[in-house]
Amino acid sequence: MATRLHRAGLLILLAVAIGSCASSEKMLQRGQYDRAIERSTDRLMKNPGREKELRVLKEAFELANTFDRERIEFLEMEGREESWIEIYLLYEQLNDRQNKVRRLPSQIRNQFTFFNFNEQIIESKASAADVSYRRGLDFLEEGGKYNARRAFAEFERAHSIYPEYESVLRYLEISEMRGKTHALFVVENNSGMVIPEFFDAEISKVTLSDLNTRWVQFDTWENQNVDYDYFLVLNITDISFSPETINNNTNNVSQEVQDGMRYELDANGNVRKDSLGNDIRVPNIVTVSAQLTESVQRKAALVAGSLDFYEIQADQLIRTDNISVEALFEHRFARYSGDRRALSDEHQRMIRGEQVPFPSNEAMMMDATQLLKDKSRAIIRANRRVLER
Repeated sequence: MATRLHRAGLLILLAVAIGSCASSEKMLQRGQYDRAIERSTDRLMKNPGREKELRVLKEAFELANTFDRERIEFLEMEGREESWIEIYLLYEQLNDRQNKVRRLPSQIRNQFTFFNFNEQIIESKASAADVSYRRGLDFLEEGGKYNARRAFAEFERAHSIYPEYESVLRYLEISEMRGKTHALFVVENNSGMVIPEFFDAEISKVTLSDLNTRWVQFDTWENQNVDYDYFLVLNITDISFSPETINNNTNNVSQEVQDGMRYELDANGNVRKDSLGNDIRVPNIVTVSAQLTESVQRKAALVAGSLDFYEIQADQLIRTDNISVEALFEHRFARYSGDRRALSDEHQRMIRGEQVPFPSNEAMMMDATQLLKDKSRAIIRANRRVLER
């Protein structure tokens, strides 16, 4: 079985090796000319004498350049100004393709004809940047956040093509500012219970800055200089505390333990001897027991409500998620009577403890506040795209 698996593994490796050797030619046959060029140039760089790779490179290079030139010719004849972006990218592609071949050893490089595309690249580059720039201006003029984001994409493309083009950086800032959505997180207490002053301040410390994206900005404190698009309202409708309870549970526990050594007896009641005539002694195992009373102190704080997403301009509730958290205090300790050796390691730990004071309602609220912040963040993160519309 192992031999068959070994042979199968060798066959797979051989097939992969054969496929790898022929991959550049297969790419050529599939019309993947630039991939074929990439593979062939890598191999020819390592071994310039590979005639098969040189043949693939020549054919792929010629076909790829022919298709790009014909596409450029068609776009220029068509005369659509938005085609300048594609024309520029095609000229860059022609130039990059030539540069790959130029890096090869001279005996290979000299077999190719190269063209200077600098003039065409400069012309098409300026025209492409101008097209995106003017598109961006048109989108900004149409107004609205969606169009501002489309404008940003156009200005960003113009900047990537031609970084120094006119005032593109200033319009990038303008379009980003106009396309951004601002959301304010606020807390409303509608539970009917007076809550500590620290609660509002503590819940407002929820960190949302790491949820910010290019198009959504979250605030937890109102900025008077911002016109908000959404309110995220944490609506507290119920705050309650459970009674302070101590529950006791008594059980009998037992365990087998070693209690010294004893002589091992034979069937007749005589002490058994080892091969040297010495008395045989074995551990004396006994069962010990104890009565254990476990005590559990418990107290809980429950905060419930909803996280509501309001679109301010439409004055509309667009989403609501129920939210509830429970902060639980639990402390265990125990007492016992009987043989301590009957207690497990966990029981030993528990009997070293004792009853502790119950936390105050304010302390429980602090714990609940942290849970509430974490849950609010999770809901906002999961629904962040709702605000990017």
